[in-house]
Amino acid sequence: MITNQKFLHWMSRYNFFVLFTVVLLGCGPREGEVFRNPSPSETGINFQNTVTESDDLNILDYLYFYNGGGVAIGDINGDGLPDVFLSGNQVKNRLYLNEGNLKFRDITDTAGVAGGSTWNTGAIMGDINGDGLLDIYVCAVVGINGFNGHNELYINNGDNTFTESAAEFGLDFDTYSSSAAILDYDLDGDLDMYLLNHAVHTQESYGKAEVRQKRNAQSGDRLLRNDGGIFVDVSEEAGIYGGANGYGLGIAIADFNQDGYPDIYVGNDFHEDDYYYINNGNGTFSEQLRSYFGHTTKFSMGNDVADINHDGWPDIISLDMLPEDEKVLKSSEGDDLTQTQILRVSRFGYHYQYSRNMLFVNQQNAPYSETAIQSGIAATDWSWSALFGDYDQDGEQDIFISNGIPKRPNDLDFIKFASDEQIKNKLNNTKLVDQQAINMMPSGVTHNYVFKGGEDMKYQDMSGIWTAKDTLISGATAMADLDNDGDLDLITNTLNSPAALYINKTDTKANYLKLRFNYKEKNKFGIGTKVFAYIKGQLQYKELYTVRGFQASSEPMVHFGFGKQEKIDSIKIVWPNKTFQVIKEVATNQTLVISPENTKPFNYNSLSPTSKKMFHKVTGNLGINFEHVEDNYLDINRQKLIPYQISDRGPALAFGDLNGDGKKDLFFGGSKYIPSRIFLQGDTTYLEKRIDNIANDSIKEDITALIADLNKDGMADLVVGTGGGDFYNEMPPLTDSYYLQNSTGFEAAVLPEYFENAAVIRESDFDNDGDLDLFIGNNAITNDFGNIPNSFLLRNNQGRFTVVENKELQKLGMVTDAVWTDFDNDGVLDLIVVGEWMTPKFFKNNKGQLIETSPLDRPYNGLWECIIPFDMDKDGDLDYLLGNWGGNTKFKASDKYPMKMFYSDFDQNGSTETVVAIEKNGQYYPLEGLDELSAQMVGLRKKFLTYKSFAGKSIEGVLDENALKNSTVLEVNTLESGYLENNDGKYSFVPFKSELQVAPIRAFVEYDFDKDGNTEILAAGNYFGIKPYHGRLDSFSGALIKDKNDVILGNKLGLELELKSVRHLKMIDLNGKTYLLVTFNDDKAQVYDLGD
Repeated sequence: MITNQKFLHWMSRYNFFVLFTVVLLGCGPREGEVFRNPSPSETGINFQNTVTESDDLNILDYLYFYNGGGVAIGDINGDGLPDVFLSGNQVKNRLYLNEGNLKFRDITDTAGVAGGSTWNTGAIMGDINGDGLLDIYVCAVVGINGFNGHNELYINNGDNTFTESAAEFGLDFDTYSSSAAILDYDLDGDLDMYLLNHAVHTQESYGKAEVRQKRNAQSGDRLLRNDGGIFVDVSEEAGIYGGANGYGLGIAIADFNQDGYPDIYVGNDFHEDDYYYINNGNGTFSEQLRSYFGHTTKFSMGNDVADINHDGWPDIISLDMLPEDEKVLKSSEGDDLTQTQILRVSRFGYHYQYSRNMLFVNQQNAPYSETAIQSGIAATDWSWSALFGDYDQDGEQDIFISNGIPKRPNDLDFIKFASDEQIKNKLNNTKLVDQQAINMMPSGVTHNYVFKGGEDMKYQDMSGIWTAKDTLISGATAMADLDNDGDLDLITNTLNSPAALYINKTDTKANYLKLRFNYKEKNKFGIGTKVFAYIKGQLQYKELYTVRGFQASSEPMVHFGFGKQEKIDSIKIVWPNKTFQVIKEVATNQTLVISPENTKPFNYNSLSPTSKKMFHKVTGNLGINFEHVEDNYLDINRQKLIPYQISDRGPALAFGDLNGDGKKDLFFGGSKYIPSRIFLQGDTTYLEKRIDNIANDSIKEDITALIADLNKDGMADLVVGTGGGDFYNEMPPLTDSYYLQNSTGFEAAVLPEYFENAAVIRESDFDNDGDLDLFIGNNAITNDFGNIPNSFLLRNNQGRFTVVENKELQKLGMVTDAVWTDFDNDGVLDLIVVGEWMTPKFFKNNKGQLIETSPLDRPYNGLWECIIPFDMDKDGDLDYLLGNWGGNTKFKASDKYPMKMFYSDFDQNGSTETVVAIEKNGQYYPLEGLDELSAQMVGLRKKFLTYKSFAGKSIEGVLDENALKNSTVLEVNTLESGYLENNDGKYSFVPFKSELQVAPIRAFVEYDFDKDGNTEILAAGNYFGIKPYHGRLDSFSGALIKDKNDVILGNKLGLELELKSVRHLKMIDLNGKTYLLVTFNDDKAQVYDLGD
């Protein structure tokens, strides 16, 4: 956070992980449909990580007091049964030998692994010394709060005993360690280590992001190269950050770019960015988070990696702590304020971070697509560990998430209490109010989550169905087949209660395959081995890295589920040394131990996308060096409750012949006080030309524009629609601009006087008198969002325009786009208008009269952004493609439960407000919290004296009943993009596939891109004009739509549209060749060559 540093130092001591109440497992087993929880008396695993507070050591003294211990699973004695090691914070570690039939024996004392450090954290198993036996490495926090000791390495002696040898191997670090991961990053055959450390709040840990460049011995991560059994710190030369702001809690190892070298993803808590280290193959890494991720989790916790969409590339889940429950959500601190985020990003140099889980879908050497909301896994409360696994063995990756915090230090009432200056002084200097402060934090005890994986990366919450709903504080979690029955079991290291086992009951209900590896000396378990399993044309892909989730390592094996399939067509094993072998016709329901045999060199290029790049960025951009610069005005500072901005709808773009040479030129509109720019088409490039009469109108914000001959003198004229949500009432800059061209240049002409925020200008000779008339669609009213603006039909009389009276058209809605099209196939162009909080409106042209008609089978109220005619189903008639916001936002709408926006002057102070509400469990709740609502409606602070009193209140409990009754209600019943399917003149809506729903679609263009004689539609979008609570809608790479069944994403075709907000797609010409021009909000325009 970016605020007073002294207060931050104190607040953060409180703000994460505190005291809690003990909840014990019952005596007997509890069961769900997939997992049962045997009791400690049944299994013999009675480890309990009991943490005891004292006056000298509690959450006020150590930030991560309640992060818990670790868990590691592996077969330490070679009997084929996975054994369990659990590390404790204030209790001794325990090692349990698996004796079969889920019976475990505690061999800690004879094994010599109880540990000598004061405070242990993560634990892993791995063959550190390369002798083929699993060793145990235990992390510790040392050097603060009286914590003594060091990270401990227990070398396996082969007889169920271990020898602590950390110093001998150079691994006896006395740092603030969270966990460690083993990998062979340099492919020299032996296993190296990444040591994940965490910071504590000091003056050094705050400030600009460049803090990460200065190494800190205690909190900085370390990359340790294995040099003949001695681990050497090569962090600095390898490009690994090690600053005082590295709050490392999660680490994932995978070959993210499929080049044969393992890469690293590090999840950092608090303000520091996550790290995405790409292995350069020469012993160094390049941190490339910003190139591949538009945003990340804010309070990054655990993470995991798996191929969730069967494309053979690893995807990532990163956990945060967004609550699902309304009471918790509205009483907890979450995302930054908009202004705070702007400072964090622009001034302090951090990336965009949001407080919710993220699911990053690998786009194969292009930026990841983040889909957690659409996938249904964004909100799982205070989440620690995520583990992908096919728990029901149906061939799809499920997710288990461990959960819970004893008390919620981000509770807003607690924060308000602790913000008082007197209280702060007492907390900083005495113990007088410590217990009172702790008591103010509500319990964060909640259940663990388990999600069933399905098609289109959609997950179904099976918590309480697959599992018994528990109320444990679950942290580190590891996966193994503990009973050797073929399915995946789990164990969680819980706080103040016995470790919890989740024993899988799938058994023979579905088929499996387990693989273990017997690889080369120094890496006998085959860490880094990849497996591609093929069955009936479908691929499942796994990569063996044991450190997964949070402070844990799982059994070193690979597990697949195959449903009812009894035989796998083939499995391809790619070894860490870049060789491979193929095994064909493999029976399921067995465990294979595979060694390298008849291997061949593997070509990693074979994994890269094979589709031909249709688009190629043009060097020099054909001379079009336009960059749109958004002005600094934020309308959400003026109307705090609007659901999104209207101040960022530019730039305007128009294409037409501005100089009478027969070649089409470009007009780019400017932002407030930034002049528009014109590029004239030359023979080999576009050349910028300033036209003073046009450029001098720079106070206006240009949103839409049209180049056309409007007075029939043979010369093109220019109309510019202005907006920006800044100017209001009847301020002159809200008027649209009109320039008539004559022999000496352009001169300002007069349009009818109106003062609106323009959205679209579309021309057509609707009255068939030989000149072009105009439809002017307007979007919103400044300072009065929710009130319907006026849109206009302007009749042209030799270049002079008058308003056509048409009440339905004038007040049709919050317009965003329109198209003149013959929707009733009578040979006359009609008008379709789309917009936000409205259904598409159809106006039939009846001899020059536009009459609203209703060809839709029912209303489809959306946040519609664009429309284009196209025969989507190839049946010979025109359908209409519609861009909407998609399914990956916190907005939520359906036919049964539409999203509602209540518009009124609720507090009767002379200015209106909008309150957006969505449904949860059959009731409507405001999207905004108490702070946001009361900033606009100050009377709510008197009604709700605490956040607790507000939290969980429905919209009826927040706003006065009469005020709600008298308000105007606008609704949205679909957020999906799709098309209106033409069925003999009647239209029904068909949603696009889920891959087109990841962000708003804001632009279409039609062209024969693949030169097959048929046109296609190119779609693009993304949008950033929303509050941090919603995140950043940046994951759409564009898409080429051939028909309803044939869609190719833009990043497969050479487009680079992710992480940018597209405003216009336009086909332009130069020297007889056609190019694609892409215009963005607040970014540089791009030009693409379409190839041969």
